[in-house]
Amino acid sequence: MRGPLNRIFATTGSLATQAKIARRYLYAFLRHGTPRKYWNFLNVEWARWRGNAFVRGMPYVLKIESTNICNLECPFCLDRDRSQFKAEGMRGFGRMRADFFKAIIDQLGPYAFNVNLYGSGEPLLFPEAYEMMRYAADRNIGVRISSNLSMRDFDDELAARIVGAGIEHLIISCHGASQETYEKYQVGGDFERVLRNMKKLVETRRRLKRRLPFLDWQFLIFRHNQHELERARALARELGVDLLRLIYPNIPPEHKEAWRPRAEGEAAGYQAQGEAGKAARKEGAPAQDARPESRAVIRVERCSWPYRSIYFNWDGGILPCCDGTTTPAYDLAKFDATLDVRAIWNGPHYAKIRRYANFEVAPADMEKRYTCASCLKPLAPFLVLEKGMLLDPQVEKKIKQTLGRTRGAG
Repeated sequence: MRGPLNRIFATTGSLATQAKIARRYLYAFLRHGTPRKYWNFLNVEWARWRGNAFVRGMPYVLKIESTNICNLECPFCLDRDRSQFKAEGMRGFGRMRADFFKAIIDQLGPYAFNVNLYGSGEPLLFPEAYEMMRYAADRNIGVRISSNLSMRDFDDELAARIVGAGIEHLIISCHGASQETYEKYQVGGDFERVLRNMKKLVETRRRLKRRLPFLDWQFLIFRHNQHELERARALARELGVDLLRLIYPNIPPEHKEAWRPRAEGEAAGYQAQGEAGKAARKEGAPAQDARPESRAVIRVERCSWPYRSIYFNWDGGILPCCDGTTTPAYDLAKFDATLDVRAIWNGPHYAKIRRYANFEVAPADMEKRYTCASCLKPLAPFLVLEKGMLLDPQVEKKIKQTLGRTRGAG
């Protein structure tokens, strides 16, 4: 089943499973809270609730990419094709310097509950990452990383270094329960090594009498591995990780037919759930009653990224979220030691993006220089209305007003 927190945590599973994830966020909120951070949080959430373009607070979740270099070649990573990084005019591969990271933390750390120290690459590849994690942790910021744990075998020293680096939440990307299924997506990885490293971290944490990092095995469900979910659950229990998180990923259209999980009736004993299940069951499903009174109201959500978070690429390029990382042209600014992030946070670019997020800009007026222009979330209500489906009345009113302004201007 999918619990009510699924939209927030992108997870399928029981309410108890999702509550474990919610507790990690609550832990960071309470553990790292200060009067200044709580006041900032209230200012941000007030602006988000009102749909303001100007925010008196600062982002309280930082997303900082220490490197976009990775030891694996997954077919459709964040930007679908990692070779794009090397193309002319693209960002290229590189590593953030520790002093660069510290300058970001010095500015934004006083407002932040969490820093997600990962992006398009493997954060445990290079030694400066440990210095970064420790620097953030020592300044009362919760540290979260995502790692494939497949770069090398962890000896006692390295395992102790990871456990002692100040990481609160370690997401382990492992998308299979055997080498055969695992390497189909995580090309170049070693499944048995990942298992050994998970076990080593559990044992080291126990030996050092530490509760953290919280070990969160993230398992993306694809057609080729959906039959291994029970085996993955058994392995997670055997290894002693804190959570097995099952996720239906966003699969690019060109890969959907080959990779999407099969729905009930296509694969014996398995039922795809949630969004993946809806997509998988759509073909061949009986048509729904098209009478107006039987149509469900489509609820759309405003994007929270432009209010709560900010993304820094390894080279300092600032984006509103983790989309569009290959393309420097999408950057809203370039961070360096002289830049005051406040000027960017409430500058014209962020103001326009927040208006996008609040459905106050029509699709025709979305400037292509923003990665948000190609995102479905701000476009969704316009498409729903165009197709004659029912929207929440307040959202529908806003969409019609926005379209009216666009026509009037034209």
